[in-house]
Amino acid sequence: MKKEKIDLFYGALLHDIGKVIQRATGERKKHALVGADWFDEIADNQVISDQIRYHMANYQSDKLGNDHLAYITYIADNIASGVDRRQSNEESDEDASAKIWDTYTNQADIFNVFGAQTDKRYFKPTVLNLKSEPNFASATYEPFSKGDYAAIATRIKNELAEFEFNQAQIDSLLNLFEATLSFVPSSTNTKEIADISLAEHSRLTAAFALAIYDYLEDKGRHNYKEDLFTKASAFYEEEAFLLASFDLSGIQDFIYNIATSGAAKQLKARSLYLDFMSEYIADSLLDKLGLNRANLLYVGGGHAYFVLANTEKTVETLVQFEKDFNQFLLANFQTRLYVAFGWGSFAAKDIMSELNSPESYRQVYQKASRMISEKKISRYDYQTLMLLNRGGKSSERECEICHSVENLVSYHDQKVCDICRSLYQFSKEIAHDHFIITENEGLPIGPNAFLKGIAFEKLSQEDFSRVYVKNDYKAGTVKATHVFVGDYQCDEIYNYAALSKNENGLGIKRLAVVRLDVDDLGAAFMAGFSQQGNGQYSTLSRSATFSRSMSLFFKVYINQFASDKKLSIIYAGGDDVFAIGSWQDIISFTVELRQNFIKWTNGKLTLSAGIGLFADKTPISLMAHQTGELEEAAKGNEKDSISLFSSDYTFKFDQFITNVYDDKLEQIRYFFNHQDERGKNFIYKLIELLRNHDRMNMARLAYYLTRLEELTRETDRDKFKTFKNLFYSWYTNKDDKDRKEAELALLLYVYEIRKD
Repeated sequence: MKKEKIDLFYGALLHDIGKVIQRATGERKKHALVGADWFDEIADNQVISDQIRYHMANYQSDKLGNDHLAYITYIADNIASGVDRRQSNEESDEDASAKIWDTYTNQADIFNVFGAQTDKRYFKPTVLNLKSEPNFASATYEPFSKGDYAAIATRIKNELAEFEFNQAQIDSLLNLFEATLSFVPSSTNTKEIADISLAEHSRLTAAFALAIYDYLEDKGRHNYKEDLFTKASAFYEEEAFLLASFDLSGIQDFIYNIATSGAAKQLKARSLYLDFMSEYIADSLLDKLGLNRANLLYVGGGHAYFVLANTEKTVETLVQFEKDFNQFLLANFQTRLYVAFGWGSFAAKDIMSELNSPESYRQVYQKASRMISEKKISRYDYQTLMLLNRGGKSSERECEICHSVENLVSYHDQKVCDICRSLYQFSKEIAHDHFIITENEGLPIGPNAFLKGIAFEKLSQEDFSRVYVKNDYKAGTVKATHVFVGDYQCDEIYNYAALSKNENGLGIKRLAVVRLDVDDLGAAFMAGFSQQGNGQYSTLSRSATFSRSMSLFFKVYINQFASDKKLSIIYAGGDDVFAIGSWQDIISFTVELRQNFIKWTNGKLTLSAGIGLFADKTPISLMAHQTGELEEAAKGNEKDSISLFSSDYTFKFDQFITNVYDDKLEQIRYFFNHQDERGKNFIYKLIELLRNHDRMNMARLAYYLTRLEELTRETDRDKFKTFKNLFYSWYTNKDDKDRKEAELALLLYVYEIRKD
């Protein structure tokens, strides 16, 4: 990046830092002045300082040249906020402060204005600690204190003490802002909703600033004062921006459609590999555009969104980058993986809540989405198709893991392709927290780029272009980019069946697989904020916050929900999960994840899940396929459902948790755990009667239970009578609900006590 753009980035990202200092000290001075004075104490960079000092409309300076970057930061701040703040008051103004500012308010939940119902939930005032319990929003209003802000300000100042504010440290400052300011509200204006964090607003301001710079540079327009301040209204009408996106296709098949017993060891490696591939695609594109991760709105699950400049150079770069990366994918994976890019131009007015309509906002995303869909329908040109048809027939052998016929080598007495050989090595490295991109060694991840896991202490011995850090903020590590990864692992996959037995050797020897995802997430993302306030809450900052909220839940906090359970998270995208483990813990994990997701989203989004039960030697591809069918059965039950072991056992989630998991199963356990003489045969008889319910069997059930009651010891007869009456009430219910619930509860209990 040019030095001027680097200074622009830092000035735009830090433009509101004075809010933190002001709230920590209580100074009655404009936050722009407070922030600039604070910055001047820790660094000597007048360009950055001036952007902080003069980014507000009512506090510009005649000393600024017409081409000063402060004008870019000013309008980028407005666009990121979604409103033109030219007439707004200042948080420190004495008259306005008491009336409309609540300086120490805590941040509101993004889901308050999501969907049709308005809510009032708030986050606890804290920093983002990836190792601590999730910061669930609640109805409790717990404001910040000066001390809270003082601690944040001190941490930021200490971290920046040795900062050089160069290109190498850009990601470090983004990491620091996300770690410290994710629950700090950008605005404390009581007439606004304080649901956008200062981290998100600052990041988005930097993104728009860099895009505006590239756009005006391309047009040869350098009178920023006239274009962006004096005639700001006209600039809001210009289609100066591109919303770009990509979709990496083939992820599920690449991860799960693998053969041979040894392939299970690759499963997590394949998943993590594609996680990093998405990250690398995003970073490589940004590097070619002379941008950074501020311009990346979201990446996860094989998807990403960017804010870019609407220039011919940008479009040419997108076209060439897409072509080059797909050539890499074809060379290494044939047609199994494919990346499609889409983009659409937009003006600031299309995304600013005071100027746009819900429809214009949706259209910004739809342009990119339509282009991607069209490309996925016709992926390859004629010449590429001809080459593909000629290839792949030169060998009668194929990779024993992925069935590729290209670049086969012998490895550990197997015939495998070069990628699967590299994945074997990578599977030994995934326990590391640091991953580097090199030019000559490791797992191919892009054109002339290789991925390698490495111990932190060995970083200094390696030559690399980028470092990724899993689930940690490393502000001091040069070029470190943090990535969220759901990677909890208790044991090797095929040990989980044996681990399903308890200390007494009881429990069916099976492992389980869960596949789940968020219901209707695409529609929620496009229109979730349009249902209240005539669509005024449909802003880019809320969409970005929503996406990051999903990533935080499914890629970070998911590790906590899995903690202490006998399972492995194989894949956790931005909205979907694939996990393998002991069947009891998979059910427990699924219930815990679902309940926490309802709590996280305030019930405004739901999940559907399928859980399959398998012998330990079942091929991964078969487990994935059959569990996927169960997931579809759950979605077919009007969603918000779970399907266990068979589509016959498909329930609404609340019904399963409340009526089966927490009620009938518990009552069955209580009774049979206190009955020595009641064995599995008795339970199987009850299951058979439930499955063949009719009037004749009702009489048989009554006779059967009465005879057993007569044979029960006198001391246990009252307990048996209680169970008999309870079971009879389930059996005779007019609808099938209680019978089906009881059938599954009995089946689960049988699985708990079996010895095979």
